[in-house]
Amino acid sequence: MRNPPVISHISLLTALIPLLFLLAACAPGVGIFSSGAWQAGGLQHQHIRALAVDPNNPQNIYAGDAQNGVFTSTDGGLHWSQHSTGLPAATAIHALAFDDPGKKLYAATGAGVYVTANAAQHWSAIPGLPADSYTTIAFDLKAAQTIYVGTTHHGVLTSTNSGASWSAAQAALPADAAINSLAFDSDAHQLWAATGMGVFRSPDDGKNWQALNTGLPAGINVFAVLPASIYGGDKSLVYLGTNQGFYRSQDDAAHWGRSQTPLMRVNIYALLIDIHSVSTVYVATNTAGVLRSNDNGQNWGAVAGGFPTNQPVYAIAQGASDYGQLFAAANDVYLFPGTSSAFDASHLIPLLLVVVLFYFLIRLTMRGRKSRHTILKPERIIESSNPEQQASPPVEPRSRSVSKEGDTSNTVDS
Repeated sequence: MRNPPVISHISLLTALIPLLFLLAACAPGVGIFSSGAWQAGGLQHQHIRALAVDPNNPQNIYAGDAQNGVFTSTDGGLHWSQHSTGLPAATAIHALAFDDPGKKLYAATGAGVYVTANAAQHWSAIPGLPADSYTTIAFDLKAAQTIYVGTTHHGVLTSTNSGASWSAAQAALPADAAINSLAFDSDAHQLWAATGMGVFRSPDDGKNWQALNTGLPAGINVFAVLPASIYGGDKSLVYLGTNQGFYRSQDDAAHWGRSQTPLMRVNIYALLIDIHSVSTVYVATNTAGVLRSNDNGQNWGAVAGGFPTNQPVYAIAQGASDYGQLFAAANDVYLFPGTSSAFDASHLIPLLLVVVLFYFLIRLTMRGRKSRHTILKPERIIESSNPEQQASPPVEPRSRSVSKEGDTSNTVDS
């Protein structure tokens, strides 16, 4: 006995539903149980300005606030706790940076430089520094005890003994140029400074500086500088983030130019090169969230949806498992890709359309097969001959018997 058609259709749908979930789970960059977008990290009431990732355990993320000290996460940014013991109250954290071994975390704050050696459980002030607002920290990876710090009013200061003593490193720097960020290329032994009066480079630990502003507009404020060689990229490629957009140089900062997709009307506060691909660059903007380029800064697009509109991003970092998570510092710490387990039905719509299409195609195919099977039944076969000619078989006429000579059995009497 055949199964009713309804049972067949239910069986078909039952088989297609697991396929739907499998396709959704395998979709690149988007999963059914992942938002596929930026996700808030749980610090919605904070004003995050700095980020750092533990090089010995990228699940440990540190976030510096504009007023409330430092927050730490040990699970890739999902949960946070405040660890500000030893930090001055209501002081902005402008930068966080680990030393090369990853044993000490330094904080550049509005009231000096602080250090912790126990995962931010307690902070200690670095002595010997002038009173100022400290904005940035950089390290020489080939000289673990060498530290560079940038200030608002005292230029660049350097220490060669892990901060026990300091010396000024601002010869040839404009006296009134605020230092926004520093970058040290350990292989080339070059110290780069992004300032309120352009970009500068020192080949000798800050003893001498060279202005490198050819191609930059007058009055530019450079927030960030990043040589691609620090991440193993092209030694002649350098990136700038400014108050007049993004700039790049292909001749080791001898000349600057805009990218093919010019970012002219945005402030670029921070730069990051992807740890897995040196041609992928991220920028933190004041109005467009985080933008990404996959061709060394030539063309730009949004990383993903879900980021609050018109919310400035002050820092970006890469961390969590296999450095597969992107973190953005704004009025929260935002994560991409999101790790929320909330079910997002909108991602099912295209897949449901595909399943419905397959269902109707299979149903039409089954209906066609059933029709052909009915037509080909023996009782439905109609002969092409005339039915009237087949009403009765032809009657064969009777013939008279011829008797043999001498046979009288069939003789008719006269």
